[in-house]
Amino acid sequence: MNAFNKANDQEETLYEAVLEEISSGRLEAGQRLKVSELATRFGVSTSPIREVLRLLQGEGFVEIHPNRGAVVKQGDANTIQNIFEVLQLLEPYFVSWFADYAQPEMIEEMEEIQRKIEEVPSGNLIEFRKLDFEFHWAICRRHYNQVAADLWKKLRKALNVHGAKLRISPVRYQTIMEEHQELLEAFRTHDAVRAEAAINKHVAGSFTQMSQQMRALGL
Repeated sequence: MNAFNKANDQEETLYEAVLEEISSGRLEAGQRLKVSELATRFGVSTSPIREVLRLLQGEGFVEIHPNRGAVVKQGDANTIQNIFEVLQLLEPYFVSWFADYAQPEMIEEMEEIQRKIEEVPSGNLIEFRKLDFEFHWAICRRHYNQVAADLWKKLRKALNVHGAKLRISPVRYQTIMEEHQELLEAFRTHDAVRAEAAINKHVAGSFTQMSQQMRALGL
């Protein structure tokens, strides 16, 4: 591996690490991102940190101000709505295809992820969101249209970032479990209509939960 490839790999790994800190809420909205502190935290020089912050700025996760430096961007209700409007188009597209063509081992993989989700304590939102992402990504990453799959992945990451400070009510948490099981049953029986109805309800419920919290927080 040449020096150029090593640099690219380091930047990609660092990007994922900083994004994970933001999406988990460990780096909070409005928090100043000091280059020197991040460099020490991740054991790198300041140059790759600056480049990663520029990438995150381009994706709308970070704001860079001339006098204040970089800060984690605060999500708002409009951003959440825009993301969900696109997800409401993409999710049925992937789910219907998966219901028609999923092999038993593909469904078994999702069942295993769901078992892990159900074992996570309801208060551990970091682990829950990570596994919930994996559950849905197991559907999308199998699709032949990788352009659409990459778009979905980008949007779901953005949703996790902008919704990092939001909570999931016990009622919504239980509903998510039930909706996941409904999807799995539709996949087992290759019922695309049932699967599409389940994912539409699932996405709409998540949007309602998040948008209500956003409004309550005045965002």
